[in-house]
Amino acid sequence: MKKLVIIGYLLTIAISCKAQTIVPVEKTIDYMIAQNGIPEGTYLKDVNNLLGKYIGTWKGTFENKNYTFIVKKYTCKPQNVTYDKLLIRYLITTTNGVIIEDTRNLPDTSTYVIEGYYFSKDLTYYVSNYYGKNSGCGQKGTVYIRMKNISNTDMSLTFEPEKILLTEDSCTGLKLAEQLLPRNGMRLTKL
Repeated sequence: MKKLVIIGYLLTIAISCKAQTIVPVEKTIDYMIAQNGIPEGTYLKDVNNLLGKYIGTWKGTFENKNYTFIVKKYTCKPQNVTYDKLLIRYLITTTNGVIIEDTRNLPDTSTYVIEGYYFSKDLTYYVSNYYGKNSGCGQKGTVYIRMKNISNTDMSLTFEPEKILLTEDSCTGLKLAEQLLPRNGMRLTKL
């Protein structure tokens, strides 16, 4: 009798468990285009190591500002879907070394980082969401990164600010925040 109870318990667990479906991370764009959502239990996994070439520390200078971007791969599970994504922290200083913004030591769950989203259909660039510390006043948008050479040591980063409607609730004084990321794009070199 004890064996039957154990077998019944194991069967119940096996039936109630949903199998996880592994889908290459580059297929995220297909779900977005289809607009049907991502099925529960899906793991958008970096099985082809496409994210790997971006991982590391990148430096560049643009309009008298020095930029350091620290890129790492992480796995998140916001609901019933698991994602492999890039998480980008950054340090922005003046050419004299005065810190303008530093998110290097923020936790993975912080909103003040650049968080990966998806690859373009042709896999030539990676799209991320950016929310700055003053996002309520317009310091947010989309970041595009693209490799510029075959050895993956030269990358471009472009920022497109999100168009927003300023309200007194989200932005005291209704003054648009200065954009810290370069809108026209910049070149970065891997350290």
